[in-house]
Amino acid sequence: MANKKDAAKAEVEASNDSAPSKKSGKTLLAFFLCFVFSVAASVATTYFLMPKDTQVATEEPENNLKQQLSSLQESIASQNQAIRAVKAENDILKLYLRHSSSTALKNILIDQENNIQAYLKVMKAAMEDLTKLTSGTRDWNNKYQYQLDLALKGSLEREDLLKLLKTGEPNEKK
Repeated sequence: MANKKDAAKAEVEASNDSAPSKKSGKTLLAFFLCFVFSVAASVATTYFLMPKDTQVATEEPENNLKQQLSSLQESIASQNQAIRAVKAENDILKLYLRHSSSTALKNILIDQENNIQAYLKVMKAAMEDLTKLTSGTRDWNNKYQYQLDLALKGSLEREDLLKLLKTGEPNEKK
């Protein structure tokens, strides 16, 4: 009988041990379900009670940003058009500058100085030949050769200045 008592006690103790674990599992499950239900109820209440203006307010900045973006795109397009117009005008102005009368006048003056220099060189050579043909004109030739040299030097300097005006580069010395 002692064995039967011990077996009965062990059975009661085993049932007592398993009972609290079953109760604690059920209790935990109940608390968890209660928590999930509470959170779901809070979220649902907040969603339904939230004013509709808040939703509109979130859409309003988005629309405002879209409008600003479109206005920026329009301004960029107009600025690109203005840039194209300025570039076209720049090309036309470069063409006018290339064919302007001041450039043509500079070219004419440079050619004129070249012609003057050529004339002075021929005159100088002719006077030298005349001096060789006639006797007693050596002093006369020396006097006028000096003046021709000064005129030729002045013409070369004017040509240099005109070429500097035209191109920004000085003329080579001849």
